[in-house]
Amino acid sequence: MTVNRLVFTQAPLPDELPVRVVFGETEGTPEPPVNSTVSLVARVTRLRGAVNVQYDSNTPRLVEGIVGSSWQDAKPLQRDFMSTWQSAAPLRVQRHSHWQDGQRLQRGLSGAWIDADRTVRPGAVVVFQQAVAVGAWPLLAAWQEAARLRRAVASRYQDAQRVGNWPVAAAFEQALRDRRAWVTSAYQEAIGLSAGFAEMSTDAAPLRAELLSRYQEARRVPVGRWVRPVDPPAPDPCYVPELPVRLVFSEVGGAGMPLVFVCERHTSPPDPGTVVVPVRRVYMTINNITLMRVEGAVDIPADSFSMSIDVDSWTWQWSASLPGHALDLVMPDSSGDPVDVLATINGVPYRLAAESVTRERSFGRARVNVKGRGRAAILDAPYAPVRNHGNTANRTAQQLMADVLTVNGVSIGWDVEWGLTDWLVPGNVWSHQGSYISALLDIADAAGAYLQPHDTAQTLRVLPRYPSAPWDWAGLTPNFELPSDAVSVEGIEWRRKAPYNRVFVSGTSAGVLGQVTRAGTSGGVVAPMVTHPLITHADAARQRGRAVLSDAGSQAQISLRLPVLASTGVIKPGALVRYVDGSTTHLGYVRSTSLEFSRPTLRQVLSVETHPA
Repeated sequence: MTVNRLVFTQAPLPDELPVRVVFGETEGTPEPPVNSTVSLVARVTRLRGAVNVQYDSNTPRLVEGIVGSSWQDAKPLQRDFMSTWQSAAPLRVQRHSHWQDGQRLQRGLSGAWIDADRTVRPGAVVVFQQAVAVGAWPLLAAWQEAARLRRAVASRYQDAQRVGNWPVAAAFEQALRDRRAWVTSAYQEAIGLSAGFAEMSTDAAPLRAELLSRYQEARRVPVGRWVRPVDPPAPDPCYVPELPVRLVFSEVGGAGMPLVFVCERHTSPPDPGTVVVPVRRVYMTINNITLMRVEGAVDIPADSFSMSIDVDSWTWQWSASLPGHALDLVMPDSSGDPVDVLATINGVPYRLAAESVTRERSFGRARVNVKGRGRAAILDAPYAPVRNHGNTANRTAQQLMADVLTVNGVSIGWDVEWGLTDWLVPGNVWSHQGSYISALLDIADAAGAYLQPHDTAQTLRVLPRYPSAPWDWAGLTPNFELPSDAVSVEGIEWRRKAPYNRVFVSGTSAGVLGQVTRAGTSGGVVAPMVTHPLITHADAARQRGRAVLSDAGSQAQISLRLPVLASTGVIKPGALVRYVDGSTTHLGYVRSTSLEFSRPTLRQVLSVETHPA
């Protein structure tokens, strides 16, 4: 039998009823057995007695000891309550204020910054006040308006009369032109000095040379008969117009300037494969960059030029430094439209727009800084309006882009070069409000693609961000192979992203739910779900899911700085590059390209995304 003891150490409160001790439920509790035994010891202040109760349930139990608990339900204790915050009665005591309104005193007044009554008594001294002009005794004031005195006056700044009787030396002033020897000036207008001038690129005089041609004007055949076997003409694979076409040139060119016409019906040339830059001791390039205003074909002189683009930019960003006299060549017209600029980099033209023009002037020098974007800038704010785009009928994604570049069914002059797997979009599924370029970007984003402008034409290319998944890059043929000997600067930045191998891609109002899983994995690491209104087909879901899973895991961004070689030209984003550094090889896609030209040096900096195996 186990005896449990309950000990109460707290005395009851005064003027309180006796405390009841209840075990178990108060209602419906059966009577304990007759042979049960409970031992209860209670200390009560008023009774000061002990009551023994035994309860025997005839049930074998484990031997238990005295149980003590540090947490139990306590009775409320009524005590005086003290609060640290309370409303106090106002106490009328003497108050000292740092700022108060004072009464005016008719005494000698001395103040630093106040409005005082005007007084002429010599006993008043005020640092700042408006006083009456006094000419009878000397007056000393830091700042005041005084009457002009015809006396000896010493002042740091004053208007002086021109004096030509003694030598004058001035650091910065506008002086009369004087050929006397005693006049010196640090900065003055000098007489133009004609000297020899050498420039790397200049306009050369036309050179008239003899022109050799397979076809020339012949003399009339003399009288007689001449028979020559005629070969049957071969079929012409190209279209020949019926009307004669005349090409008129106003200037006579030199030798070695052929005109090449391409037949569009001929088959396209085969893929040149990988452009391999050989390992050489010296790489020599002759760089030539020219800027020309398209309107009027006026050359724009430039001392420095830079241009950049990446996969998240849909057009080029560029800047140039010009001499001061070229300001009128880049200023916008009266309508505010930017000036069209044609930049030719080592023979490759690029159409640009001059949007921002600033001018800087210093002693003897003026510079004009120009910034802008590519030709596609007119498709974005502030040149393009905000319009509502959508599809009322079934259209493909490529047709949606073509509809965006129209106004009331009429093309605005821009085309789209589609590079994705197209898919069907049901009617009344897609709607967008914004400029032309924002609507195109929204359509491309549905399939994980990006936009890239054409160099000169009004065409935008739609390219996949990941044409192939990184785990399949080993079997691809790169576009360029660059050795470490051709790269002057290299930098590597390692990045770590979550190793996702599964993602759910879904439409919104009317679409498909696609589960894209990396082949060969269990798909246990799921990326956040991607939704877009234009994911209405499995092809769209597959392309978007591949872009999400490809941008995961360990990555390395390799920065390569190399010249613009004739074999490579400007390497743009989207090109697959293999970088060979001894026994180490890096393979990845170019994500950004920037050009830096400071006469005569031209360099391109590539950022290549690689994924270690």
